[in-house]
Amino acid sequence: MNSMDKVDVDAQKLKLLYINTSSAQLQDSPLPLNDIFQTVTILSSIDQTFELYKKNFNTPEHFDIIIMDIDTLDSDTIMICKNLKEFKQNQIIVIISQDKDSDYLVEALNIGVNKYIAKPFDRDSVVSLLTELSTITTINTQQEDKEFLLRQQNKIIDENVYITTSDLNGKILEISQAYLDFTGYAKEDIIGQNHRIFRNHDIDTNVIKHLWETISNGKEWKGELKNNKLSGEEYWISTTIRPLYDKNNVMTGYTAVKRDITNQKRLEELSIQDPLTLIHNRRYFDTYFKRELKRSAWKKERFSLLLLGVDYYEDYRDKVGRLKSDKVILQISDGISECLSSKIYEIFKVTETEFAIILLNYDDEHVKDFSTQIISCVESLKIENPHSKVSQYFTLSIGVANIQTDKHTLYCNDIYNIADANLTKAKELGRNRFVMEVDESYLQELKDIDVITKLPNRGVLVHDISLLQEDAMLMILHIKQINSLKNLYGFDFTSEVVGKKAQQLKDILRDEETSLYSLNLQEFAILVTNKNLFDKYFLLLKHSILLNNDFYINNLDQYITADFTVGIAYGIGGIFNHADLVLQEAILSKISYKVYKSNQTARQLEEDTLKRLRVYKQALHEGNIIPYFQPIVDTYTGKLIKYEALARLQTEDGSIVSPYFFLDSAKEDKSFEYFTRQMMQKVFIIYSKNSADISINLSYENINSESMIQYIKNRLNKYGGEGITFEIVESEDIRDYKVLEEFIGMVKNYGCKISVDDFGSGYSNFKHVTQLDIDFIKLDGSLIENLNKDENIKHMIKGLLVYAKNANIKTIAEFVSSKELADTVKELGIDYIQGYYHGEPKSPEEYGLKN
Repeated sequence: MNSMDKVDVDAQKLKLLYINTSSAQLQDSPLPLNDIFQTVTILSSIDQTFELYKKNFNTPEHFDIIIMDIDTLDSDTIMICKNLKEFKQNQIIVIISQDKDSDYLVEALNIGVNKYIAKPFDRDSVVSLLTELSTITTINTQQEDKEFLLRQQNKIIDENVYITTSDLNGKILEISQAYLDFTGYAKEDIIGQNHRIFRNHDIDTNVIKHLWETISNGKEWKGELKNNKLSGEEYWISTTIRPLYDKNNVMTGYTAVKRDITNQKRLEELSIQDPLTLIHNRRYFDTYFKRELKRSAWKKERFSLLLLGVDYYEDYRDKVGRLKSDKVILQISDGISECLSSKIYEIFKVTETEFAIILLNYDDEHVKDFSTQIISCVESLKIENPHSKVSQYFTLSIGVANIQTDKHTLYCNDIYNIADANLTKAKELGRNRFVMEVDESYLQELKDIDVITKLPNRGVLVHDISLLQEDAMLMILHIKQINSLKNLYGFDFTSEVVGKKAQQLKDILRDEETSLYSLNLQEFAILVTNKNLFDKYFLLLKHSILLNNDFYINNLDQYITADFTVGIAYGIGGIFNHADLVLQEAILSKISYKVYKSNQTARQLEEDTLKRLRVYKQALHEGNIIPYFQPIVDTYTGKLIKYEALARLQTEDGSIVSPYFFLDSAKEDKSFEYFTRQMMQKVFIIYSKNSADISINLSYENINSESMIQYIKNRLNKYGGEGITFEIVESEDIRDYKVLEEFIGMVKNYGCKISVDDFGSGYSNFKHVTQLDIDFIKLDGSLIENLNKDENIKHMIKGLLVYAKNANIKTIAEFVSSKELADTVKELGIDYIQGYYHGEPKSPEEYGLKN
């Protein structure tokens, strides 16, 4: 093989500076330099070497290798080599000379000359040597480029990223210039100091404890910390701290990367602060209330809520105006805060005239003394109120609920209602006083707690979801065997099983950022609001919840299996519907769980649709489309007005699937009329056996079908229509309102009533609707759900109500899931209520209807 074949391709990209002071000329040289190097620059005098080298340094013409071909070594050569090595330490220098015994040779090698080649030399050996040196040069160059880039990157990081490096005890070893500039410290003030030099005195010591426990165990910690700059100014950082290891995998310290989130935290503070008093507002009160009540329940401690109402404030405000009355509220707020300054209590402004205080684990006597102290404190401010009938100054009335959480299982709304009722009683008794009573009979009628499991119910879950600010994890758990257990052993036995399942779940859920709910007899929900816990609870689901299925029942002397199917969703908006949707899919697919994915492929969507269609058609063929019923009650009296019949699909194992899971498939399959007939036949049979009035849903497709109209006439001729209301969905699908007019006229002849469903949803055509002979308008649930969140929606509803009352049409609010919503609906003047607050959809038997 020719020696030139060994030349590395990278060597052919290098540049050579060839100093030739020997008697031989380049062309006479036995070395193929032009073949080895990309360019060869020749100097005939060594004196010019260093100046030319410096001139070309850091330019495209820089020299990678220097060869000095000289007759004898002298001090000038040594000086040039020394200068070159000082200028660039790893510069490759080769000396070719016949001077073998000179003292200068040893000196040249001592200052770092890479190779000495004695003349005469073997050509192939020298070519191999030059090739090797060229390879070394290439590697050195690449390393220099990497180091240069790294220095640039480090400089950018140092100037723009907040980083600290510390030893195992937290002593700071390195800190970026950016973080120094941000905090105002000098480097010499920080190096060697502990991170506590930045720490704000308000920091929760439990956060710091958890931080050290995490990183000391070699794990990464992520969180938010409140610190102080040199000036004393407070700031917030989002911090990631990761352990550092040496080459032997021994932990040597920690590096922390920080991000300024001060503006974000200030915005958060604004969102939870009352703009007038700057104390916490109702939104934060709801979140804090829920968290602390849960903590108290775990510890089985007392929990106290005080609602403080300013006496005779409205009369004062109406007389002096908003500006002066706001000043009074601010003075009272400051006075209460000052009174609480030496105590660990939170104060909240929950309405224009009311404040709230939460006390943890105090007996009745302490709470009474505390209430008396607050009342005295406010009156002692001596803020004159000429409209007061109990004092010349502003005073407070206080309603108190002090609950023993080990004795009573209550939720936030229930406790709030007790305190609110006591506040009303305090005002009725003359004001400037407190009332602390708990009516045992009232506790039995509370709406927010499931009577079997003693867990917060569906309405509470809907409320808690409405408070979400960041992505949450929701799991809906369905007990597959409930219907079979009810049929075999009865309701009481089934309730016992459900109670045991609830206790199992309670034992598993121990984090403050998780909540457990009972949605109905066969479904629970778990809401996880801390992203750091998502993986933990997903693993708990797979390896504990889904595996813990057997119960020993004493009176049967046997084990009963009750296992879960689970639907899981992540996010904020639509999280409940998403989890419920994949739960239905999991039930029908007979799998343990399914996770909702918003980015499903077209193929996956098509497969899911076909799967639904197969299940739907099988249920239709086997007669498993069944009616569930939900009560509609009078807003003011709570009296039952009628039931709405809602379609459900019953699976082979008795599980019940929600309608929106299969209705689209039914419409696409053109079998929707047969589905409606099966549903209607079962509803009319129940109607004939009971005295209850019933609403039946119809779509425009049904009404526009001549065969369906004939079927409805047939049913009305057989069973009558005095107690039947047909609910027609008002949507963009309606193409011919004459068809509706004719249908309404026909069923009215049988005594039926007409309701327009989903009114106000965005498609309602007021002009056409006013021409129809309708009896009820059902206000769209999406509007009702947001009544207490959006003032614009409230104004819109008020407009719809004016229209309805002028037209002598009764109004129904659906999706009413909480007392808070029910109170708003009542306040607005809506006639009837439907929703989980008054009753969830259930089988006819569960509402006492003969089937």
